[in-house]
Amino acid sequence: MSGQVIALDAHRREPEPLLTLRQLVERYQYSERWFRYRLAEGMPVHRWGGGLRFKASEVESWMEARHAAS
Repeated sequence: MSGQVIALDAHRREPEPLLTLRQLVERYQYSERWFRYRLAEGMPVHRWGGGLRFKASEVESWMEARHAAS
């Protein structure tokens, strides 16, 4: 029996975790109300199982872009 060796990408990264709104509040020390206003302004969000989830990298990029524009 012969087989083939398949090399896996050694640099493959784990997927970025999705954070809840509460986790964002804890991480950035802004209120939930502050984040809800940012959502209304277009902050990136993922709808997951009927709830809101966020990627920290997307939120940070969005906040940095808004800060640079002001």
